[in-house]
Amino acid sequence: MRLVRIVAMLAVAMAATLAATTTASAATCLGSGYLVTLDGKIQRFSTSTNAVTTTVDVPRANFVDVAVSPTGRTLYTVDSSGDSVRVFDATTGLATVTISGFSTPTTIALSPDAKRAYVASQTARTVTMVDTTTNTIVTTFSVSSTSAPTDLVVNADGSLVYITVGDALQVRSTIDGTLQKTYALSGDAKAVALSTTKAYVATPFSVDSALLSGSTSDLLYVGTTGTPKSIAVSPDGVTLYVGTMDTGIESLLSGPIGGGTLTPVGLGSVLTGLLSIAVTPDSATVYGAAANVVAVLARGTSTPTTLTGAVTSNITAVAVCPSVTDPGAPTAVTAVPGDATVSLSWTAPANSGGASILGYTGTAAPGGATCTTTGATTCLVTGLKNGTSYTFTVTATNIAGTSAASAASTKVTPRRDNSARVLAVGLPTITFTKKGIGIATSITVTGAGTIAQVATFKGDRYCNLSRRVTAAGTYRVRCVIKAAGRLLAKKRAVSYTLRSTFSPTNGLVASNSQTVRVPRRR
Repeated sequence: MRLVRIVAMLAVAMAATLAATTTASAATCLGSGYLVTLDGKIQRFSTSTNAVTTTVDVPRANFVDVAVSPTGRTLYTVDSSGDSVRVFDATTGLATVTISGFSTPTTIALSPDAKRAYVASQTARTVTMVDTTTNTIVTTFSVSSTSAPTDLVVNADGSLVYITVGDALQVRSTIDGTLQKTYALSGDAKAVALSTTKAYVATPFSVDSALLSGSTSDLLYVGTTGTPKSIAVSPDGVTLYVGTMDTGIESLLSGPIGGGTLTPVGLGSVLTGLLSIAVTPDSATVYGAAANVVAVLARGTSTPTTLTGAVTSNITAVAVCPSVTDPGAPTAVTAVPGDATVSLSWTAPANSGGASILGYTGTAAPGGATCTTTGATTCLVTGLKNGTSYTFTVTATNIAGTSAASAASTKVTPRRDNSARVLAVGLPTITFTKKGIGIATSITVTGAGTIAQVATFKGDRYCNLSRRVTAAGTYRVRCVIKAAGRLLAKKRAVSYTLRSTFSPTNGLVASNSQTVRVPRRR
């Protein structure tokens, strides 16, 4: 039920497998769905045939919610009586670990990258954050001293969790649970779903909405029948679905996103109150789970069917897996050589696989040097050998997996470019000492490297300075003219040419030349 709200918000890839026995091999979650029951059953079904394909019985478990990881390998089930979340490895069909430490948990929501799970506990009135990479509890924070959390969902960028508590919608940080804002609602909140701009909250006989960027809520839908139990936004962002605990045709209501009238969808008398709603990624099919049946309704029709092979008692939640695949390969990779570096750019794949691109990796051949981004379509490959010819390929990664490599770029050869670039050098200050004539300047550099200075007169060198620096900044340097140069200045004023250079550890040499007139030293 809660997974569907994440799917509706993100349309991300969620693939999972579940075996009928402990030795069965894994199968993809694409085009599949799951239902769980209060007496420990997990059933996988096909969304193309609407028939149950596998069933697993977990003794002494009381499942009240289910979520599927976007990687497609992990299934999370909330066991209320065991005060735990049971994690199943889809490659074996076995429960790999039981995460304990909850107090009558009721619902679970995953972050978009599935690295965190958020579990609401009824008795303790808390929300617990779980690290899904280690299956350990990170922190638990209280949401109320008087009301239990009833539902929660994570926003699209994974920064906030929206929690329904009593007659309020709380917005908290997903990092530490810090309260960010609170929306006052028209009644006790039962369930929440997010669109791209609003949060929709099911309350008795109405639906409230709240702008994600604002701090107030509105009554958008009024006059709903009975007590809402579940709510979902279709993945295409067009339709809002609300499930109530009433029996019969009023159990599932729908209306356009943005406000208006919620009308019966047409599930008839097959349902004895609606506990959970799931919508397929293409928004074409709605699944309504009651305790005794899962109704299946195609969008635009009024006659439901039922999920065949499903259990007929104690159903608590239903969820579907999005049809998301690995992205296509990036195209038009171009490479521009530099000094031991190559700057890459490319075009994003036309087919993202149905999910956002999380990052790219550029790879050099030969050698395998790489650069990565978190979504940008340019990056710099460093550590290359000057004089060696390279080609480059790029792959794209979404939440389902990594694409095939792009076509290789044309060959390029990194080379050191010694052509002078302008170096920022301040006006010199001249001082006379017994040891010589000091020419001091301020030189601004862009990174680690070597600063050098030389003063010449009629082709002869009269000072030579070299200084190594480890970071970008402005450095005060002093080149001292000694011996013959000092004697020369005693005879007459001398105009020296002061040449300053900066040779970076990795990059192009920059230089600056200026004339420094040293007055006669009497």
